[in-house]
Amino acid sequence: MEIDSFNTEIGHPEIQVRILNSIKSERLPHAYLFYGNEGSGKEAFAIEVAKLLNCEKGPFYICQTCSQCRKISQLQHPDVSFIFPTPSSGNVKPENIAEALQEKARNPYRRISFPGKNTFISIDTVRDLKYESKFKLYEGKKKVYIISEADEMRPEAANALLKILEEPPENLMIILTTSRIHRILPTIRSRCQLVHFPPLNGDLVLKIVRKYAQDPPEHLSKIIRLALENVKMAFDFMEDNALEKRDQAVEFLRKVVVIEKSQELLAFVEGITAPRDRREMELLLFFLQTWIRDAYHLKTGVAKGDQLVNSDLEKNLNGFINGYPNADYPAIIGQLQQAVQELDDPRNLNPTLIFANLAIKLNHLIKK
Repeated sequence: MEIDSFNTEIGHPEIQVRILNSIKSERLPHAYLFYGNEGSGKEAFAIEVAKLLNCEKGPFYICQTCSQCRKISQLQHPDVSFIFPTPSSGNVKPENIAEALQEKARNPYRRISFPGKNTFISIDTVRDLKYESKFKLYEGKKKVYIISEADEMRPEAANALLKILEEPPENLMIILTTSRIHRILPTIRSRCQLVHFPPLNGDLVLKIVRKYAQDPPEHLSKIIRLALENVKMAFDFMEDNALEKRDQAVEFLRKVVVIEKSQELLAFVEGITAPRDRREMELLLFFLQTWIRDAYHLKTGVAKGDQLVNSDLEKNLNGFINGYPNADYPAIIGQLQQAVQELDDPRNLNPTLIFANLAIKLNHLIKK
């Protein structure tokens, strides 16, 4: 029987076929760039590819039980490196990074984060990879370097990686993953085989969460819907209490429409931005976008009831629509997307100003 997948649990069967065909035809590239929306399982997939290339029963099968597979699952294989953005060495202890890697091994779909700290991939990290790539294999069949969130490489790190890609050792495969391909240098993109990862379907996300979550909540389906079937965000929401975060976004909207109470609004904004936790600010903007899109879809008849992301708050959404009948929804969505881009730009060092400006613009567009 023709083998057409190496792990049915990770989804993306068409990509599995593509990689297997590359192995069969002996045309496996030296570098892949896995890109697509966040939470589509790119990192977990990359780890499985590392197993595929090193499994004792490979190269078309992953046994999951041999020494090679087990070590890669634990992210402790000497020939497989999993690289991810970290704070500067002065802002984090080595044991914290080791603990984050262990958590990733326990759940390859979860997010690695260091709250309140700026993270990046440094040139020293890439130099270490370059140095290690010169050595012979320790015990596996192929060295595999997985660089997660490759868009977080500092410019000098990206240039150092480019040198490895230009003259890659025969025994090395590099797998980059990103949800922001536009931030990857064109010269790096051109030296990788690009593989687009579409979103995972809801049923598979549910299976993955149930497999890795220690104590799934009763309202798991609601969380997955709120996460827009983003499996990484679904795990975030279980830890962070997504419903409270959504309530915070709705409260922000309430204060926006009564902007005359400027001191109250400013205090609210400062409470969000003072910790300088970019992830928390991104979540607020995310829930604002889902709320406004739901309101727009409800008003235009595109969706209603269970079709809404915030279906449990349909009454509140109708109240918003009726209370502000002239709201310019497309323009509001545009302003929210612009705020996301501004927050993502490292040159913007004042998130309070971003949210204050956003509040003024939203007030005008909602009460238009």
